[in-house]
Amino acid sequence: MRTNVLLVLVIIISLFRNALSDLYADMGLKEDATDSEIKKAFRVLSRKLHPDHNPSADARDEYAKVQKAYGILGDRKKKKVYDMMGEDGLKELDSGRNQRHQHMDIFGGLFGGGGQDQTRGQDVHLSLKVSLADMYNGNDHTLNFKKSKLRSKQVVKDCMSCKAKPPQLKKVQIAPGFVVQQQVAPSCDHVCNAGTKQVVKGHSQLLEVMIEQGIPEGHEIKFEMEADEYPDRLPGDLIFKVKSAPHPYFKRVKNDLHMKMKISLLEALVGFHKVIDHLDGRKVDVERDTVTPPGYQMILKEEGMPKHNVPSEHGNLIIKFEIVFPERISPQQAAQVRSLLA
Repeated sequence: MRTNVLLVLVIIISLFRNALSDLYADMGLKEDATDSEIKKAFRVLSRKLHPDHNPSADARDEYAKVQKAYGILGDRKKKKVYDMMGEDGLKELDSGRNQRHQHMDIFGGLFGGGGQDQTRGQDVHLSLKVSLADMYNGNDHTLNFKKSKLRSKQVVKDCMSCKAKPPQLKKVQIAPGFVVQQQVAPSCDHVCNAGTKQVVKGHSQLLEVMIEQGIPEGHEIKFEMEADEYPDRLPGDLIFKVKSAPHPYFKRVKNDLHMKMKISLLEALVGFHKVIDHLDGRKVDVERDTVTPPGYQMILKEEGMPKHNVPSEHGNLIIKFEIVFPERISPQQAAQVRSLLA
């Protein structure tokens, strides 16, 4: 009798361990929570439930749930797999093995085990035009990207053949006197569509794109598995190619900035002092006290773009001067110029 009771207890523990959990609910979030909302919730809950601040047993259990939830939702790839396939999909992702036939090709493509190209959706390539000032200073952009998305909850939809409903929680007697709840899937002798997920087209997905200081022209920012979603494959990547919008006077060439500056004939002969507004709002002095020949180039060291990943270092600012000649001068002015330059 004692052996039977122990066996029943082991079965019960196993069933509860395998029960479905809602990681978003564990963190008090909605399923469309952004990355920043997930991080913020984790910081708040970690402080509130940490054993050093809240030693109660309930808080300890909740803290463990939050840690587990953030370990998945805070990882873009794991979050995507969880959203599409639940915790079963995460188990397959972690092990690299295929436990169910319908997911075999999908994970085979990820781990190099016999997957076909059609098991993964197409990558989506988009251009992201930002200001040159954003490339110089760095900035965060929030983009609204529309895509096809699977509903994360199962849709109650009858199977057209057997009229079965999606998997439901039912009470099941596993031993005399012991009743537990577990999911019961529809019983069919064919491929049953009951409870399949629906594709929602035109779903608005908010993405936070970080433009780093000195980010190169044409640099690609990749969001793994954020392209269109479909029931039978993993989504492709969403890839933004960063391009700079035209600037009124600066032109970027790798880490250098180029610009043209017009000066009068008088300034070309006797010198000048001018001030330009830089991309970070600073005033930069440009001056000469001698003759400036046509096409002359002035190089201001360390006044160009910050170098990507090393923003303390900069390229140069190269200024090419264009001399503006007067359209005409009077005979008296011509005589004065001759006498001065003779």
